[in-house]
Amino acid sequence: MYLERFFENLLMGYKNELKNRFIHVDYKGQSAIQSAKEPASKSQSGTIKMTLEEMAIIKVLQTEPSATQKRIAELTGKSERTIKRRTVEMQEKGLIHRENGKRNGRWEVLVKI
Repeated sequence: MYLERFFENLLMGYKNELKNRFIHVDYKGQSAIQSAKEPASKSQSGTIKMTLEEMAIIKVLQTEPSATQKRIAELTGKSERTIKRRTVEMQEKGLIHRENGKRNGRWEVLVKI
């Protein structure tokens, strides 16, 4: 429920009150900061390491697989350049895949969040 409201606030501009201020997801004492070059790897419990930006992009792509990078930028509130950089990184990590080219293509999300 908290994550749904968080993403509604982030992606749709809603102003839901978030009462639970902390999310503890599979914390093992590692740093919460992930390098952009660090591959998406699974932890011992099988969860995938990804940033909140990556989660927001994946959420958009799940609802709009044919979204352009410009549209993704609008929905996430990030710049187009940031989205271009992140989508390339996410493809390298194996989180997403582009099918059928640049113009008429669709995004395929390869992970579940």
